[in-house]
This record gives sequence, C-alpha cells and structure tokens, in this order.
Amino acid sequence: MASAELKQALSCSICVNLSTDPVKLTCGHSFCRLCLDRVLDTQEVSGAFICPECKEQIHERPVLSGDQLQHEEPGSFCDYCMESPVAAVKCCLLCESTLCGDHLNVHSKSEEHVLSDLDMVCLVHKKDLGFYCFDDAEFICDACVLSEKHGNHLVKPIQEASEEIKDLGKDLLDHLTSKIAEEENKVQGLGESVKVTQEKLSFMKDKVSVLFRDIKRQLDDLEKKVLIEISQQEEQISVSVSDLIQKLEITKDELSRKMHDIEELCNMSNPLSVLEEWKTIKEELGKAENGSNVGQKPAGDPDVGLISVTLHIRLKEIFTGAKREFYVHQAPDCSLDIDTASNNLCVSGDLKTVSASEVSQNRTKTPERFQYDQVLGCKSFLSGKHYWELETGEGGNWRLGMCYPSITRKGYHSLIGHSNKSWGLCRYFNQYFAIHDRRVLPVPHKPSCNSLGVYLDYEAGQISFYELCDPIKPLYTFSVAFSEPLYMILGVYTGWVRIKN
Repeated sequence: MASAELKQALSCSICVNLSTDPVKLTCGHSFCRLCLDRVLDTQEVSGAFICPECKEQIHERPVLSGDQLQHEEPGSFCDYCMESPVAAVKCCLLCESTLCGDHLNVHSKSEEHVLSDLDMVCLVHKKDLGFYCFDDAEFICDACVLSEKHGNHLVKPIQEASEEIKDLGKDLLDHLTSKIAEEENKVQGLGESVKVTQEKLSFMKDKVSVLFRDIKRQLDDLEKKVLIEISQQEEQISVSVSDLIQKLEITKDELSRKMHDIEELCNMSNPLSVLEEWKTIKEELGKAENGSNVGQKPAGDPDVGLISVTLHIRLKEIFTGAKREFYVHQAPDCSLDIDTASNNLCVSGDLKTVSASEVSQNRTKTPERFQYDQVLGCKSFLSGKHYWELETGEGGNWRLGMCYPSITRKGYHSLIGHSNKSWGLCRYFNQYFAIHDRRVLPVPHKPSCNSLGVYLDYEAGQISFYELCDPIKPLYTFSVAFSEPLYMILGVYTGWVRIKN
C-alpha cells in the first residue's frame, strides 16, 4: 500500500489534498494546476514568483500547459530552460525533472540524484517513472500511484525503493553467508566423517590381514608338526618292518636247516640214531618256532588317533583365538515369548517357529499381547554384540527386527517400524524394505535366498540385516543411540519364520 510519506509527496500543499491535474515547478514541487494558477496570480501583483512550498524564487511566471510545466510533451524538453524549449537528454528521478545537456552538467552529482534515460516515461500518463511498485515489480509515475491498479499496493519513490532493496540484499547476503558457512560446516563434517570411516576401515583391513597372517602361520606350524609326526610314525613303522623282515629271514634260514636235518633223519637206518637225532631236532625246532612267533604280528598301523586329536585340539585353539578377535555373541536364548504372540499367529512347541494363521488361537488377553500379527523374543539385550540367524518360508510376507519393550501393543504404532520404538526389515511381494518411524526405504537387493542374519552392536547403536547367500549380502543397517533394552520382534502375515539354532 502507498505510504503516508508518498501520499504527502503527491499532495498539493496549497489545498492540502491529493493533486488534481498536477503541475510541477522547476524546484520539483507539485501542485494542483488551479491552486498554483491562483497563487501565481496573487504573486504577479508584486512581480516576485516563489514556490509556495520551498520559497525558491522563480525569475518569471512559469507557463502552465498540458499536465507538466513548460513543455507540451513531457519528458521531451528540459524543465529548467525557461527562454525556449530545449531537448532533454536525461531525467533526475529524485527531482522528477528532465535535463538538457547544459543543465545536466551543473546538476547535483550526489548519489541521491539518480539520472535515468528519457524512456523512463509512463506510457499511459506521459509522466516520469519516479516510483516503484513492489507488488507488481514495475516502475510507475505519480498518476499511476493514485490509480485503481496501484492504489492499494506498496509503492515508494525509486531512490527509497532502491535503498530498501539494497537493505534486503544485504540481509539476503548475510543469510546466504550464514547458509554457506552451514554448508561448509556440513562439508567439513562429512569430510571428517569420511576420514574417521576410512581410518576404521584401514584399521579393520590391517586387523584382518594380521589375523589371517597369524592363522596362516599357526596353520603352517601345525601342518609341519603333524607332518613331522606322520614322518616319525612312518620311520618307526619302516624300521619295525625292516627288523621283522630280518628276523623272519633268519627264522626261515633256521627252518631250512632243520628241514635238511629232518631229511637226513629220514634217511638214517640206525633206530637209536634216529631217536636221538629226533630229540635234538625237536628241541631246536621248538626254539625256532617260538622265535618265529616274535614280531609276526603287524608292525603297527599309523596312530591316526594321535594325529586326529592333535589336529582337533590345535585347530580349535587357532580358530577360538581368531573368533576372539572378532567376537560376536551367539544369542543363547532366541526363543519366542508366546505371551506376546497375536492370536493370528501359530507358535511351535519349541518356541522357534512362528507362522500366519487364519484361525484365532484364542489365547488369554493380556496387556503384553499384540493386536496385530507379531510376537517378541524372550531375550533382552542391553549391551554387547549379538548375532542370530533366521529362516523364512518361500515367498512369504513378513517383518523382523528389534524393538523397545515400551512399544505399544495395539493400533497402528504397534506395527514394526511404525514408531520410533522399533526398527525392521520387511519383505513384501519379493521386495525388501527397511522401515523405522513410518519411513519406508526400498532395499535395492532382491530376495535370493531364505536365510537371514541379524547383527546387533548395542554400544555402537547398530542393527544390521544380512542375506546369507553366497556371497553374504548386506541389506540394511540402522544407526541409533539406544535408550532402552532391545527385544527381537517378528511379524508374519503369510508364510513362516524360524529362529535357527
């Protein structure tokens, strides 16, 4: 809307009303044509003409014609040339007057006196465009200010409007400077975050490399130890067999000699000699047979038991140490709490499997029981790193995740991911979604197997979901500062979900 100052500037100081058929003196003040004519008639008696507003002296009575002073086509001639019309080359927006070349040279050079080309003339009223309409963002003349189109608009003189726009520009610059500083802080924060992440990943790489080098070293040492044991057994068996063969060869030679003695015995004719020789042969034969029985058992099988036990114990030690470096606690009691199970869910006898049911289970109504198809796990987690695995039916629709015990049990906000008290992975129509506090984010990876892993790091505020295909696919990770104990929560709408041992 036009300001009071603007209306005052457009008012006739003689009749104190808005100027009608306004005319302007060379000093820049405007009056009603009729009012100014009357004043000039009065002043003509004394021969001295002065502006009724600023009292500036005028050398001769101005000629009032058309709707401006001293020229028939406003904006075409200099307002200060009294003797004869001289073509104007510029107009002063502050004085609202046109200037020829000579008067332009002597006109005030201060910044307030803004000079403009002569095309700054209203096409409707043929007047200088000395005002700016903020609502329509256009230059207008004093007659436009009073028109119906601009009467209720915010209008100010061009110089004042320019200063106001400059002030707005300064405010905008301050705002943009602040925004740039904010963005720079964000960029710096992201850079620091990337640096921290890279340092963590670098540390993890080094840790994994050291771990596998250590495992490889221990496996190499174990391999050498077991191979040495096998070689020693091989050598022992070889020596034992060689000794046995040597003994058997000696026994064979002894038996061959006895055979020769027996053959000679059979050829003897003297009965006494036969009997005496037989006694000798029989004694020696008994000794030989007794000697041949020594070591005739197998030289000994490899001690497979020793090798197996050694491998079992040492491998267990090696990989127990490796697991200790990246310890993840296998949740010991991942059974389901049937007292929280909805009546639309079937829970198996071992409390490990939950499936959708079209028949109500008619369980007792309790404050802990869910209205919708959901069930909690029995175990709460308040610290540490934990991991468990689940198996799902082919193509089912389900949700699984973690929640606070304070989650409501009825209504829309009781659904997994529909409040700030639960975090979930959903599968609907062969698509994964991550959901928390009613924000649903599609997971790019399509379901490719029915085995899933859930990893919880309470202190780090991390819940991660993995698809246990080959290779393992990370699906989504929530990062949260937890404020309550966490419980496993499952929701099954079609199909089934089972907690794997």
